[in-house]
Amino acid sequence: MRSRFDDDGSGPNISEVVAEVTDALRGNLRRFGPLLAVVLLIAVVVTGVYSVGPGEQGVVRRFGREHRTAAPGLHYAIPLVEAVNVVNIEEVRRVEVGFNGETQINEEALMLTGDENIVEVQMVVQYRVADPTRYLFRLREPERTLHVAAEVALR
Repeated sequence: MRSRFDDDGSGPNISEVVAEVTDALRGNLRRFGPLLAVVLLIAVVVTGVYSVGPGEQGVVRRFGREHRTAAPGLHYAIPLVEAVNVVNIEEVRRVEVGFNGETQINEEALMLTGDENIVEVQMVVQYRVADPTRYLFRLREPERTLHVAAEVALR
């Protein structure tokens, strides 16, 4: 067996050390490569499975752009390439104007009429999402936008 040190004893011969490490990695790759490939394949399959529940609709984005919609059930999205947003389209959502739960918000509730009287007005807007794509991507903050529009309509 040859020594890993140079003939003058000054230190290891780098090319021989690299060759030994490369041989060891090749041997381990031959032995564990198929197992590593199977584990990687299972991880890719498992991380791409998603579920859309009843009353929901999924919007699949590929590289950030809308690609397709998904009906209720199990589906698959390519990991790192596709992302999924699930929106409940049967839920009745509500926006409260003039109050929040039991707390009155005076800036919204108190209004001055044309004959200079102060009135207290509160309103609840109930809605359902009809188009998940438009709900997710057409407005930055759809609930805040609806709240402001309802307040303007009330005034």
